[in-house]
Amino acid sequence: MSRFRHVKCLLFDMDGLLLDTENLYTQGTQQILSQYNKTYSWEFKTKLMGKRTDEVARMIIEHYQLPLTPEEWITKSRDIYNDLFPTVKSLPGVTKLVHHLAKNKIPMSVASSSSSSAFQLKSENHSGLFSLFDNIVLGDNELVKNAKPAPDIFIVAAENFKKDGIDAEDCLVVEDAPLGVAAGKAAGMQVLMVPDLRMDEANRKEATLALNSLDDLDPRDFGLPGFGYTPVTHVIFDMDGLLLNTQTMYSQVSARILAQHGKAPDWDFKMKVIGRQASEVADMAVAHYSLPYTGQEYLELHQAELYSLFPSCTLLPGVEKLVRHLHAHNISMGVATSSTKKVMDIKISSKHSDFFSLFNPIVTGCNPTIKQAKPSPEIYQLCASMFSSPPASPGSCLVLEDAPNGVQAGLAAGMQVVMIPHNKVKKEYLMPATQVLATMEHFRPQDFGLPAY
Repeated sequence: MSRFRHVKCLLFDMDGLLLDTENLYTQGTQQILSQYNKTYSWEFKTKLMGKRTDEVARMIIEHYQLPLTPEEWITKSRDIYNDLFPTVKSLPGVTKLVHHLAKNKIPMSVASSSSSSAFQLKSENHSGLFSLFDNIVLGDNELVKNAKPAPDIFIVAAENFKKDGIDAEDCLVVEDAPLGVAAGKAAGMQVLMVPDLRMDEANRKEATLALNSLDDLDPRDFGLPGFGYTPVTHVIFDMDGLLLNTQTMYSQVSARILAQHGKAPDWDFKMKVIGRQASEVADMAVAHYSLPYTGQEYLELHQAELYSLFPSCTLLPGVEKLVRHLHAHNISMGVATSSTKKVMDIKISSKHSDFFSLFNPIVTGCNPTIKQAKPSPEIYQLCASMFSSPPASPGSCLVLEDAPNGVQAGLAAGMQVVMIPHNKVKKEYLMPATQVLATMEHFRPQDFGLPAY
């Protein structure tokens, strides 16, 4: 039963809502203000959130009585933000929700006051996330005459869906800032607000619904499809690029070898091979790039460098917390990796043996029972069968993967699959997964009936 008017389309703000840029704005602004012995206050910041760059510059100069023109402020701040913006992280619940809506074919647009140049900087390490949106409308769009709190940007964004029979009242605006809430309401739309926790209650009350995190949203409250994840009893993890940061090493070594032959890595090719066995990847790479090697020669060249790097690999963010949490609650966990046992030992023996002792079983790509590598489901089927107390059905297993081939393998095994991909992985590879997250830090065990943190 929905709590609010049904919607057909969502319009998302970006700064402070999809991406954690507001903290970077605070950091950059304070860096400049410190040169004039001024302190950036939260109270004043709330008046700027959602405004365009030129307005922000003018208001800051007037408020702090700075000896600068707006153009000089913009130049100073741009130099700082050029370094900061590419480091921005997405916020919890964002990738999960946006993927879920895209998977259910719910129209979506970004509606951000950011300029095109700022958007490029902020989104360059989130191209996969933004590929899930149907449209991107920015503050310097010529059709957006007035900045928030005027409704222009949301009206322009909604117009893109008019051909689909969607009107303004069918749209849900998702915002973090009071100015954005006012703009959404002025456009005749319902507004979901996910404000900074410091935001006062009066501002929250202006929204149709205010939540502390997008993780707290039940889409059914607005007549949208629910998440529909089912409870599991067993969890199976891929290893490379999911538990360990070794995929970065594979990419670096491949790029160096290709550069020696005047070639650049092909991202689409990487999507086809990631998760496969090393010998198969080597044969495919030699053929794809027309390299002057046999598959075996390329593999040996690759491994010679990789084997020196692997002992320094580290656990990815959020991994240790989740695994030790599940272990403490006696949840059965296994690993299913395309790496051979020899290669896995090189990766884990120096620093991670204790961590990997928490998994049982561990199935490697050299297991003689496995006839076909991922995307075949065999490795996941075998791993599930080797638990001391096997799952009641394949659907009782949850697979965590980073690679499209691995997602395909888990789904083919009849299991739910959480994908935590590289940030460049695009929509076509993301859509099949049960759930997509930006990082293991955003995984919520309770989504799948596991004990919450």
